[in-house]
Amino acid sequence: MLFLTRLKAFISFINNMPKQHFFALIILFVFLLVISFIPAHEPEEKSIKRQLVLPTAAAPSDDYAVAKPITADKDEYDKALPDFSGNREVEIEIQAGDTLSGIFQKEGLSAALLQELLEVDKQYLRLGNLLPGQKVDLLIDPDNKLLALNVIIDRANTLSFTLKDEQYVSLLETKPGEWRNSSFQGSVNGSFYVDAKEAGLSAGQIQQVSSALQDKFDFNRQLRPGDSFHVLVAKKYIDGEYSFDSEVLAILIKTRHQTFSAFLNEDGRYYDTEGNGLTKAYRRYPLNGKYRISSSFNNKRLHPITKRISPHNGTDFATPIGTKVYAVGDGVVIRAGYHPAAGNYIVIKHGRKYTTRFLHLSKILVRKGQRVKMGTLIAKSGNTGRSTGPHLHYEFHVYNKPVDAMKVDLPLSQKVPKKQQKDFVKRRDLFLKEMSQTYASL
Repeated sequence: MLFLTRLKAFISFINNMPKQHFFALIILFVFLLVISFIPAHEPEEKSIKRQLVLPTAAAPSDDYAVAKPITADKDEYDKALPDFSGNREVEIEIQAGDTLSGIFQKEGLSAALLQELLEVDKQYLRLGNLLPGQKVDLLIDPDNKLLALNVIIDRANTLSFTLKDEQYVSLLETKPGEWRNSSFQGSVNGSFYVDAKEAGLSAGQIQQVSSALQDKFDFNRQLRPGDSFHVLVAKKYIDGEYSFDSEVLAILIKTRHQTFSAFLNEDGRYYDTEGNGLTKAYRRYPLNGKYRISSSFNNKRLHPITKRISPHNGTDFATPIGTKVYAVGDGVVIRAGYHPAAGNYIVIKHGRKYTTRFLHLSKILVRKGQRVKMGTLIAKSGNTGRSTGPHLHYEFHVYNKPVDAMKVDLPLSQKVPKKQQKDFVKRRDLFLKEMSQTYASL
């Protein structure tokens, strides 16, 4: 009864309601009805990270990406980036009296390891002669195994030894640098050495000038006050700084009656303006007489001591201890000393292109920085260092790469070789232009 009474009252209220209010009530009712059908927003769920594992058979065959287990990504990541945690790095700047053996002993590295590295270093002959100022970096694993050794020799050269497949591999990285030419000129007032120093030439460059013309010109007797000289020098710069490596490219000595000239060719020898040689030719053998070759140049030789594949970069002559050894061409001694693996050794630079090396010597008869001529007695053969018997190990390098000294094409002619004449003329004229000279005025 109460429900019917209230219903009658509601109907009476609707009938008496103004028409505008009635339609407004209808619109409100429809709006509420529509809202009631819209689904409520579910509360945000927390994300759960799970390892996805798919069976191999479930992998799709189309172009869509294949899901891989997390462990597979981790394994690949570990292969690409090994875990170096636990390794220690040692950085040392060499001081006077420091030796590599002392460094190894301090770091707990064995003498046998050092001998192995020195054997590998026979290719470069650097480890046995560390100098103050050079830097040595070592990388050692938690088991105290040497993983890598770097020796920063100078601005241009870094020598590295890296453990690979239980063997050490060596690499000498050399920055090419930039060669810049500088022209020097002056007048003779007294001593050529003093006048050349005042003009800006170094002692080594003056020695190169004297050596280039020594067979054609007497600096003590033929020079007079008022005579002039022009010298073109190439200097090597590493990262913008002079590396103190230089070579004399061209020389003009003008006297009252004659002009003497010398131009450096690509073969490391000097020629005059006409292409005539000023120095003697190279010789094939560093020994007088015939000696048996006990081991030839071989890039894939089996080392007689270590029994590993180790390149033999030279030619071994079976010689008795004390056999005289001679320079094969004009040059300057750039290294002479002792190396535990190579024994007593000598390295001679013949211009920019050629270098010769002599190992296992019993006696060294030249010093670092000394200029030698072809045929100069430089040493006596021996059996020093790691050697299987008395012999001379002789190497010939072209642009710092070892070649077979018994087969290399040597510049034996006293004139510029015919194949090089056009290039020589271009070099000569270019040098003269940089010296503000012309061929016609000579």
